[in-house]
Amino acid sequence: MRFEKPKKKSGRPDFAAGRIAELERQLATETNETRKSELRNEINEWQRSRPQPKRDERSKSQDRH
Repeated sequence: MRFEKPKKKSGRPDFAAGRIAELERQLATETNETRKSELRNEINEWQRSRPQPKRDERSKSQDRH
């Protein structure tokens, strides 16, 4: 059995997802409409700036062998 290295994970996408989830929890409990609007805007900013995980071309080519 051949040992395969675990795929490296970028922490940044998980961080952004966690931040979005936290903002959504705050939005769910907020009663002030102005603050709700601010939270929605911040969620949108985080969603736009969330990086996509990079594809690892090396592991794709190793799978073929």
